[in-house]
Amino acid sequence: MKKVPTTWDETLFVEGYPGDYVVLARRKGNNWYIAGINAEKKPKKLKLTLPMLGGKIPLLYNTNKANEPIMQVMYVNKKGKVFVTMQPESGFVIVL
Repeated sequence: MKKVPTTWDETLFVEGYPGDYVVLARRKGNNWYIAGINAEKKPKKLKLTLPMLGGKIPLLYNTNKANEPIMQVMYVNKKGKVFVTMQPESGFVIVL
């Protein structure tokens, strides 16, 4: 958490629905932080378009089905298409 900025140059609403889930993208300089939160009691599969990640290799911090933390390297195509599954009442963060 010490490395996460406290002020941002840009904040974008990516997608969501009140009471169900939300995905936001925030930028500080050249670094992007994309966060999602799932309020539902079932997994949420998302297909996101994140052009700022196009052709890049960010890190994904997520949880698995056992609600254990995991970290993965993501390979994002040039169009910025990303597939993420949020576990029930959990979330994720993508860092570039």
